[in-house]
Amino acid sequence: MQWGVCCTAKAPLAQLLAFVAWYRHLGATHIWLHLDDADAISASVLNQLDRVEAVLCDDAYWADAGRRPDKQEPRQVYNMQRAYRATDLPVLAHVDVDEYLLPQRPISDILDDWSGDAPFLRVRPAEALHDPTLKDDIFTARQFRLPFPAGMVEERKWAVLGAYAALLPSNMLSHRAGKSLFRTGVAGLVPKIHAGSFGKDAPPLKLPTHPEIVVLHFHAQDRATWEAALPHRVTKGAYRFNPPLAAHLDGATADEIAAFYDATQVASPELIDALRGEGLLVEAKLNLRDKVEALPF
Repeated sequence: MQWGVCCTAKAPLAQLLAFVAWYRHLGATHIWLHLDDADAISASVLNQLDRVEAVLCDDAYWADAGRRPDKQEPRQVYNMQRAYRATDLPVLAHVDVDEYLLPQRPISDILDDWSGDAPFLRVRPAEALHDPTLKDDIFTARQFRLPFPAGMVEERKWAVLGAYAALLPSNMLSHRAGKSLFRTGVAGLVPKIHAGSFGKDAPPLKLPTHPEIVVLHFHAQDRATWEAALPHRVTKGAYRFNPPLAAHLDGATADEIAAFYDATQVASPELIDALRGEGLLVEAKLNLRDKVEALPF
């Protein structure tokens, strides 16, 4: 079954190309990249590639929409719904520029076997752990942690994260909702960032995750990059949805922030062993620079 990918991105060209290279590698029929910063240079490069459509989200684009939403999330939703209405592909995935679907077999085969009438296929997230020994690969990690399963006892969570389990009760810095691949042409379906609903203001449908796909999320890489994004994430980004975490990081000293980072985001042998022991470790080698080099310009 053919499928496509929709993304809203504000990122350097190298990251945009890595995203495109990976999803071409996975077999996506078409890739929509909505450039939130309306970067015309990146768009001109990306639009040289077959099956890639870079859309400039400039003043004219938002004038046609009525207005440019102030927050990132509604801009993402608008762009996804625009692509969803326009495509004739049977399935459209929504992911961010730092999110990489990782299937156990070809996605087209998984979709061919997708039975039932569920309007979307949901996948679990796995957050990247930083390994400073690795050579830069644009998005660089080999090991990723899965969310704690529902009902996991606190003692087992503490065995993985220590005292920081109180700040990360799901084992995730960012979302644990994952992402979705949406059936197109479903009457009344409103695809959103993580899942979908029937009705604009209705809550997302709660569907089980698929066992054969995860989405690798490069939410945190090296410490400098993570710390640079911290003020935004605490006040306007993902951490505002976790008040204890946001309060801790907002009031923490530099040493406390460093200790938190080292304990929760670095692929230390202790953390890797603990995650592996709980079945919460995903390992993957993406080779993104090689895939970018192979793009047919």
